[in-house]
Amino acid sequence: MKKFHIFAAFAALPALCLVLLLALPALFWPAAAAEPGAETGDAETPAYARVEQDGVYLYRSPSAEAGLFVLPRSYFVRLTGEAGDYYAVEYLSGTAGRTAVYGYCLRSDVVPVDYLPETPYLCYAVDVTFRTGEAAGLPAGFFTEYTVSAPYYGSFRFGSSTYYYVELNGAFGYVPAAACGALDYPLNTEHTEAPAEEPPPAEEPAAEGGLSALAIALLCVLGAAGLGLLYFLFRPQHKKRAAPREEEAEEFYG
Repeated sequence: MKKFHIFAAFAALPALCLVLLLALPALFWPAAAAEPGAETGDAETPAYARVEQDGVYLYRSPSAEAGLFVLPRSYFVRLTGEAGDYYAVEYLSGTAGRTAVYGYCLRSDVVPVDYLPETPYLCYAVDVTFRTGEAAGLPAGFFTEYTVSAPYYGSFRFGSSTYYYVELNGAFGYVPAAACGALDYPLNTEHTEAPAEEPPPAEEPAAEGGLSALAIALLCVLGAAGLGLLYFLFRPQHKKRAAPREEEAEEFYG
């Protein structure tokens, strides 16, 4: 009988080995890393370009004949698309107290940056002084001169004169630079203060010998199966009670 048990146990060994081979990859195969942004669904980071020279126009349309105003040097435009040799851009978008302007810039005139500027736009106002001519003949009590503050967007050359592109009462237009105070705004030095891009940290190798909860559970199951097999092989055999010998029975019954 014991030989039969040993034979059956050895017959079960291939099945146990097969289970172990199937379980080993699950125990020690490294889990696939999730791709960055695959689960977070991060919104696309806005892109900006810096105006690094004088005379860079913002155009109404992607045409050299549609110049709207010259952007202030050292500031930025937000890139929203491309149209041939031009970028589609926004200027002063998302700025409190300012109306965004949409247009185009020549790709060769601006330099895209790989960081988010803290102050991308010039938020500046000029004082515009309006005067009436002496020949108006206005009686006493009429104001012949008054000054208003107007958000400044950029400059524009027309002939030999310079004009400023401003917003007054929700409308855009040009006012003579001669009617305004001298421009006095700071240059944006943010590009020189942007921190150098640090190299990405080296990937740390996975800790050797670390097991997941699934691996531990499978080891427990396999360990229990192994113990069961050992018990099946080496369990003690209970001896059968020997039948009473005929001589003792005869003696008992006389």
